Amino acid sequence: MIRQPIVTVVAHVDHGKTTLLDYIRHTTVAAKEAGAITQNIGTTQVPVETIKKLCGPLLERFNIKIEIPGLLFIDTPGHASFVGMRERGGSIADIAVLLIDINEGVKPQTEESIEILKRTKTPFVVALNKIDKIRGWENRDVCFLNNYPSQTDEVKAIFEEMFYRVVGDLSKYGFDAERFDRIEDFTKKLAIVPISAKTGEGVPELLTILTGLAQQYLKNRLTVGEKCKGLILEVKEVRGLGTTIDTVIHDGSAKKNDYLVIAGNEPIVTKIKALLVPEPLRDIRAERKFKPIDKVEAAMGVKIVAPGLDKAIAGSEFMIVSTEEEAKTIANDMKKELKEIKTEEEGLILKASTIGGLEALVHIFDGYPIKRANIGDITKKDIIDAEANKDEFLRVVVGFDVSATDDAVQMAKDKKIKILDSDIIYRLKEGYEEFRKEKEKEIKEREIEGITRPAKFKILPGCVFRASNPAIVGCEVLGGLVRAGAKVVKQDDENITGEIKQIQSEGKNVDEAKVGDNVAISLIGISVGRHVKEGDIFITDLTSEEYKTLKKYKDLLSESEKATLEEIRNIKQAKDKFWGV
Repeated sequence: MIRQPIVTVVAHVDHGKTTLLDYIRHTTVAAKEAGAITQNIGTTQVPVETIKKLCGPLLERFNIKIEIPGLLFIDTPGHASFVGMRERGGSIADIAVLLIDINEGVKPQTEESIEILKRTKTPFVVALNKIDKIRGWENRDVCFLNNYPSQTDEVKAIFEEMFYRVVGDLSKYGFDAERFDRIEDFTKKLAIVPISAKTGEGVPELLTILTGLAQQYLKNRLTVGEKCKGLILEVKEVRGLGTTIDTVIHDGSAKKNDYLVIAGNEPIVTKIKALLVPEPLRDIRAERKFKPIDKVEAAMGVKIVAPGLDKAIAGSEFMIVSTEEEAKTIANDMKKELKEIKTEEEGLILKASTIGGLEALVHIFDGYPIKRANIGDITKKDIIDAEANKDEFLRVVVGFDVSATDDAVQMAKDKKIKILDSDIIYRLKEGYEEFRKEKEKEIKEREIEGITRPAKFKILPGCVFRASNPAIVGCEVLGGLVRAGAKVVKQDDENITGEIKQIQSEGKNVDEAKVGDNVAISLIGISVGRHVKEGDIFITDLTSEEYKTLKKYKDLLSESEKATLEEIRNIKQAKDKFWGV
């Protein structure tokens, strides 16, 4: 048995996803959305009869005989804060439609959608929307292939320029894209279908391409298995029904009174009281009237009513079986599966909202040790476990699509534990790598914190304010970084040494002075007029070991410090050829 393909629609905000589905189902879901932005994931079943009605001549033109029972569309939010829901929609899709506004091109959420599709290895086509807004565009026919030849040469030129700009944008992500009717091998090129979701132009071609590609390349994936599997899209409180879940059944079949097993730290086992579906061409999230049915077949959007769903989490996978005994066995297997995630004594703490999200998180952190990986928000226990790591690079809690409790955030701040959280999974890996770079720099800075920095300064003529106990002289910093507490030596006489007690700039004490600064320096152990005179040059009195440490961490030194360090080395080696070796 072949099921209908699951098609997810993804795009940047306001690029027309819901408007496209509205045209197909002739509803006004988009107009009802708060702020005209889709706030929930919706599913819409498009029966085979609708496809035949909209695409009849094109099916004949492309020699496509429909074998699938229809298409199940998932409309995902485009706003940045709803990336988690796009992840859930993308993870179960057989094929996707990436909607791009031809006037705006690739935007931030378009990039995120592309990353999700690449990571989940979901085949997709591009619907290039809003061609009706091109200056001078005439809409005479609902089929793009019939309408395009009637456009003026000027309008065609504008269209082609805009079209190939998007082709260029897609090439940056590794895709060789072309207009669908110009493609000979769909396995080698990404198909772009120009459309107007508002007028419906190009929609018949889009449905035709989706149907043809699904039947030609996804047949094995569309074969229905024996076990019923699905994904929770939304958890909703419904008056008179209690807590319900909006789901997609993507494999097998289920009946009323079967047992539902939802994956989690503690899997939920419950008996199904009702299976509710909207009418065909109606959106599950906007529909208020549902038809109760006794049996559902994959692929289908269905609202499930059952006791104990208040702890269910959107994005969780589930299975449906006929007996309670089998349900309990599956629940135990799910628990074991979660425990089998490889962990080590020292390692990162990973948290996610669902098992699927946790598996993805473990996958992207492959190569790093993992101490613990489980589902749920970030708590104080996670911070304590992270703090126990001896390796500073592992004192991190990584959270995907979860929150951190207030006391966990405060404890992390007090104990200097890094919390990395995001609802965009690939940004967590980037964030951790950035953390490692910062931590490496912090450790290096700690290593050289107490070491005298390389510096060179000259006593300015007419600027001897006190000769001794301590000597106070005006100086110009010729190189490096002068710091209070540093030991110094006269450049041409290593027997004359002292220590910088204080540095003043414009009458105020300062900790350091850099090259080019004119400052007053008080020197302990130096007597001006006896062995030291105006114009004499001093360098910091580095030891051989200090030189080696500074050389090792030279990337933390300024260019002036690096040059002064090598100058000091040359002076020292002129007197001791083994110095600094």
